[in-house]
Amino acid sequence: MPKIFTNMDALIARSDFAAKDGQESATQSLDNFEKISLRDLVGSSNFLYKLLRKPDFQRETTQWSPQQIATLIESFLNGELIPAVILWKSATNVFVIDGGHRLSALLAWANDDYGDGPLSYEFFQKTIPGDQKRSAERTRKEIASRTGTYQHFASRIAEGSGESDLQTSSQMMNFATRGIQVQWITGDADKAESSFFKINTQGSVLDATESRILKNRRKAPAILARSVVRAATGNEYWSKFPDDIQSKIRELSRSIHKALFSPELSSPVRTLDLPLGGSAASTQALNLLINLAEMADGQQRSVEDFEDDGDGSQTVLLLAKFEKIVQRMVGNGAASLGLHPLIYFYTSQGRHYDLLLQAMFSMVGDKLKNNDSAWFKKFSQNRGVIEENLNRHKTILTLLISALGSVKRLQGARDVLEFIIDQANSGEKEINIDDLAEKIGLQSRLYSIRSKPGADFSDDVKTSVFLKNALASAMKCPICNGYLDPTKSASYDHIERKQDGGLGGEENCQLTHPYCNTSVKN
Repeated sequence: MPKIFTNMDALIARSDFAAKDGQESATQSLDNFEKISLRDLVGSSNFLYKLLRKPDFQRETTQWSPQQIATLIESFLNGELIPAVILWKSATNVFVIDGGHRLSALLAWANDDYGDGPLSYEFFQKTIPGDQKRSAERTRKEIASRTGTYQHFASRIAEGSGESDLQTSSQMMNFATRGIQVQWITGDADKAESSFFKINTQGSVLDATESRILKNRRKAPAILARSVVRAATGNEYWSKFPDDIQSKIRELSRSIHKALFSPELSSPVRTLDLPLGGSAASTQALNLLINLAEMADGQQRSVEDFEDDGDGSQTVLLLAKFEKIVQRMVGNGAASLGLHPLIYFYTSQGRHYDLLLQAMFSMVGDKLKNNDSAWFKKFSQNRGVIEENLNRHKTILTLLISALGSVKRLQGARDVLEFIIDQANSGEKEINIDDLAEKIGLQSRLYSIRSKPGADFSDDVKTSVFLKNALASAMKCPICNGYLDPTKSASYDHIERKQDGGLGGEENCQLTHPYCNTSVKN
């Protein structure tokens, strides 16, 4: 079962770390205090809370599970050790260099907001994903069972009610008086930023994707990834761009998010209506978006090779390229192939397989860049055969790709898709798995693939059985005989063309892929 994480990103505001607005310092009268208590954090009129910020290079506060949050609160109330938070003062704000999750956990507890409360509701522009709501409720229940709510402690103290239980009395005292230790970084903004990365690259605090995005946060692929993954809600990393640029970023990001991540993915799978890109809430979503953004650019460069985007124009251009590829893969536009996500981008157990998505994305992007319209027509003419082979051999195909070294897997996934497409285009109805395995250098791997199921039905088994039965009755496009996903990509086609006298009655209407209707049939 995937690990559940709680979204606390709304609890502490984010700000440009090194911004200098020329205003009189709001922190001049603020001494380098040694502790932060609950009363320093709670209440909209509190001076410190109003000044508290997360720097723009810090990751989103979404890395703690319900159990971790409950443990922090429990430790706070029981007087157990909590590591110090590290702060830095700019001219106008107090920045949390390390300890954002610790402070946010206390704030979430005090505000009863674990990603679905009033602060989060406004922060995410009144759009809270279902998985975020579910994780919030899990957190709320976990805390209620282990410590009780903040309101319980606050009301007991306000009423002056004595507690006979020694442990409860001790927790009440800690609630009222305890603070988290503070350490300060002295120096300029560059030193504070350098300190952040030194702190957060020791141990396993920042993963590779987070580090790449944060270090390249002002570059178009990183801005794109952060905006698309949240459908342009939450923190606006593009807020300093001109208004028309901001509007375009929001528009394109929401369009791409809907195409990639709608509807929400749940397990076990009990529907054929699956999102193209898997779950936006998964830890892999940002990595996937960065990789796809680099491919959409079409210049074979990584995010590190981009220049900082000073006015947002690079980000808008990259988003437009990205959307063009996505809309060619799925959507109701006339040129959309309407690829069925289950056939192309999921394993036979219903797990999203992003390597196949990246491979198809890069292939379609290359064909668009080279204006290779013939490829799209040939693909659609042989699509039925292509998809039957993909569906029939999915388990072996994904296992072979996964058996490659990590550096070779993406190219291996593209080799697999190209092999299947080329075989179909040359008239072969059935691919030879031995030939495919030899092409990617893994012929011997075929004979080591074995299945050893346990006694109980896992979610994978349940999903696999559902998908096998559901696909048996799934709709197909009558023009190319490929699988049709009418929830995402469908066109209403005249069986007998209008120019040939075909009428608009029900008996002359059929559902097809948009591209098959506009380009293959005609």
